[in-house]
Amino acid sequence: MKKNKQFYITTAIPYANDKPHLGHAIEFLYTDVMARYQRLIGNEVYFLSGTDEHGQKMLKTAKDAGRPVEEFATEKSAIFQNLLDQWNISNDDFIRTTEERHIKGAQKIWKMVYDNGDIYKKSYTGLYCYGCETFKTEKDLVGGKCPLHNRAPELVSEENYFFKLSNYAEPLKFLFEERKDFVVPENRGKEMLNIIKEGLEDVSISRSREKLPWGIPVPGDESQVMYVWFDALSNYITGLGYGGDEKLLKKFWPGVHVIGKDINRFHSLLWPAMLMSAGLDVPRQIAVHGFIYAADGQKMSKSLGNVIDPSELLAGEFPLEAIRYYLMREIPFDNDGNFSMKQLAERYGGDLANGIGNLCYRILTMIEKYSANQVPKVETVSQDFIDFLQNNIWPAYEKGMNDWRFDLALEATWKFVTFCDQQISDRQPWAMAKAGKTQEVSDLLYHLAEALRHIAVMIWPIMPETSEKIILQLGLDVEKEFAKPLADLQQWVDLTIGNKIIKGAPLFPRLEIGN
Repeated sequence: MKKNKQFYITTAIPYANDKPHLGHAIEFLYTDVMARYQRLIGNEVYFLSGTDEHGQKMLKTAKDAGRPVEEFATEKSAIFQNLLDQWNISNDDFIRTTEERHIKGAQKIWKMVYDNGDIYKKSYTGLYCYGCETFKTEKDLVGGKCPLHNRAPELVSEENYFFKLSNYAEPLKFLFEERKDFVVPENRGKEMLNIIKEGLEDVSISRSREKLPWGIPVPGDESQVMYVWFDALSNYITGLGYGGDEKLLKKFWPGVHVIGKDINRFHSLLWPAMLMSAGLDVPRQIAVHGFIYAADGQKMSKSLGNVIDPSELLAGEFPLEAIRYYLMREIPFDNDGNFSMKQLAERYGGDLANGIGNLCYRILTMIEKYSANQVPKVETVSQDFIDFLQNNIWPAYEKGMNDWRFDLALEATWKFVTFCDQQISDRQPWAMAKAGKTQEVSDLLYHLAEALRHIAVMIWPIMPETSEKIILQLGLDVEKEFAKPLADLQQWVDLTIGNKIIKGAPLFPRLEIGN
């Protein structure tokens, strides 16, 4: 992904008729990590999240709960907003599809597409999945059922508006063939290209208001409301002011969308076609992540009792920073992964408590003991130390981050953690001090302190609080440090000799983990 001065990134907007699950949290986290990394490399970032609140499911869930749908939607949306705060997600804005700014923008894009001749009305009978809120064809079903919701769709007959998606088969094909990284990972893009080559059918984009009163009215036809996907997808530009004050739109669009693989088709085919029809730029990139499953590989479901509430997870034994680390280390962006409390405990004990936490504490303790609690003076710079960092660690880290492989970026970081530990074991500064080799001790401790600074920079997108604690313990100003571009932060020998070290409590105290 090329560097740009402005970088716009979004999560998919969760459907807010139920409680958040761990899949929502990991998508927020993937997006947050990339947003923070883009800030780290010096880009101006705008990060949007939100909630999708119209449609049949929301109306039915509110009705079943005996609640007015507007009140119910507001309550559920607030839960998602709170989750973002709980997980330290750095979004700049949060849009609700029930907000006036969104409604105005969604109606504007409808008018643009309609005026372009890409919307028409017809009677239609089809198989409608209320879980997906979309019509299905026979080839979409497995054993006559929606594979995502494991139930048969209903036969629905209505007069609806349709979008001429079929008109955009060739432009979409050209887009996918011209821009190989339009959808990542590559296999998700190939899936969409194959769908295009098989032939695209026009898409129903409205519902009868008589049957579904909860939705955005179709401009010029009060008897119809917008299909929830046509409505929801437009949030990515209405959140930037489309249909109102468009300063942010002009500044930041096009953007990057982070989505789950189950909604790839809507984002990679329908959404770009809508934008083309409206005369707008298509997204910069669609980044598609996999699913997160239970420890045994089963899908999380209420009936199996294996659903993990992300808020309850934070209320447990492990701090947020450890959970953020574990998820980004264990669940590769480009594949499905399993969540395991056992693995979380192992990562906490091994990588965090005995790894980076112990390394930081050891280094600062030795500086306290052998260098009067100050960054020691360095006389001989170790080129081997620098070469390993600059030739092996930083390139692997940057490649991992740019490729959405945060697990590989962390793997590179921990190679450097291990390298530093090995330096201590091999050089034994306590023995050198006993032998009177004062300057050799100072040289080593300087290198180790400077290495800590580099490690702190690397982990900042994933564990910002831990990163900033290390920066503070090194006696540096967090705001001043992270105001520097990454290219400057990557340089060797940046610590100020004589700077006061502020050793705090261990970053990750050892925990007595229950079975």
